[in-house]
Amino acid sequence: MAKDDYFVLVYKILSYLYKCLKNGKEPSENYLKCKTKDFPIEESYWNYVLEQLTRESYIEGTVIIKIDGCNPIVKITDTMRITPKGIEYLEENSMMKKVMAVVKDISDIVP
Repeated sequence: MAKDDYFVLVYKILSYLYKCLKNGKEPSENYLKCKTKDFPIEESYWNYVLEQLTRESYIEGTVIIKIDGCNPIVKITDTMRITPKGIEYLEENSMMKKVMAVVKDISDIVP
């Protein structure tokens, strides 16, 4: 799987948010942004991924801004975190397990 594969991105985001939750730390806006080493994707794709995670209730603390004639923009708030449904998806979904097997060590992808 490529670094920019949808499921790899989802795994990285959810794993990071879960790690922050368990460690009692606030997620870093510097980590959660596109066009970086960890998320080497364009802004429209980044917004799409965050929008889907929000709509599926896997994350909370985002605001989806709809603009006429354009794709929505997703803003991260300081209350962004993984939800119980997101934790379940991360831990139980077969695709997430495949990504985890490819990645092997979460510390390789999540600070």
